[in-house]
Amino acid sequence: MKTRVTVHDIATHAGVSIGTVDRVMHNRSGVSPASRQKVLDAMEQLGYRLNTTASLLANKKHYRICCLLPKYTAGDYWGLVHGAIGRAESDAAHYNVSIETIDYDQFSREEFLGAVERLKANPPQGVIMAPIYHSDTIELSHYLAEHKIPLVFIDSKVAEAEYMAYYGLPMFESGYLAASLLLGDSAPESIVNFRIERGATEVDNPTLNRRQGFLDYVAHHHPTLDIYNEFLRPYDRNYNFELMDRFFAAHPEVRHIVTFNSRVHLIADYLAERQMGSGMNVVGFDLLERNCEALRSGAVRWLIVQRTEVQLRRGVDALAERLAFGKLPAQRDNFMPMDILTSANIEYYSELYKG
Repeated sequence: MKTRVTVHDIATHAGVSIGTVDRVMHNRSGVSPASRQKVLDAMEQLGYRLNTTASLLANKKHYRICCLLPKYTAGDYWGLVHGAIGRAESDAAHYNVSIETIDYDQFSREEFLGAVERLKANPPQGVIMAPIYHSDTIELSHYLAEHKIPLVFIDSKVAEAEYMAYYGLPMFESGYLAASLLLGDSAPESIVNFRIERGATEVDNPTLNRRQGFLDYVAHHHPTLDIYNEFLRPYDRNYNFELMDRFFAAHPEVRHIVTFNSRVHLIADYLAERQMGSGMNVVGFDLLERNCEALRSGAVRWLIVQRTEVQLRRGVDALAERLAFGKLPAQRDNFMPMDILTSANIEYYSELYKG
């Protein structure tokens, strides 16, 4: 009795030509749905297991995924995302997938639109992006859908856009979690939310969804709480220090601080230099090394972090399977875990931000 199933065996069992079997195995066009199903049924009945890696590499068909991402400076959140691209590309190599990055200044809509035009000039087979500009992201998603280019969101999503999948935190719930940490065992009269100044341009700022989750918790548990809002500039230390000097001089009673972006280290640096860290309760987001240093020092009490690299790699994998096999993710929105870090467990996460 034969133990090795051959292409000839499959063709004979299915009643099709060897060429048809070869096209099905290598996911090529030119096969009717009925004939394709016959081949797949024959492979199953004969116990044939296709070596997908060898098959795809032999196919010689190459796929290109474009990552449309904000630029970064050393220590920024987006550096974590860019740093994961090489590892994601290595994961996808057996699909014949390569990854191209097109970056832009997240505070410049003109740069974003220029990046979109570069993408359209040489369209890829799939796109991964973290949305910043709301209406422009929706418009781009329509273009991609029209050209049958699947889109994956990471970090945050635009619900109105046409996209294949999302990999990231549940934003509203992450804000609710921040409120429960900051206010769950205390009842202050007032707190301050330090936000990032982004100008007048319409953006899809994921921190707005986090903030809404935070406010929902407050509405249910601390309806009389006063929330002050102050806006920092991410790259202007002198401006930020002057702003916080004025705020705390006017509101010395405020001991609870929240920021919904990745730059809680800006606040921690100020508190450390002004020797104000004692008795402060600060919650922030994201696994940046500077944030982790602030957690160790006690300037920050809690960090809510996401597995940034996992988001990107799962997004790339989903696109690769869609391109190579026509396979869609089991679900569209794939919400990732929210880890709560304190000074007691930060050392067990060091490989994720030193990566």
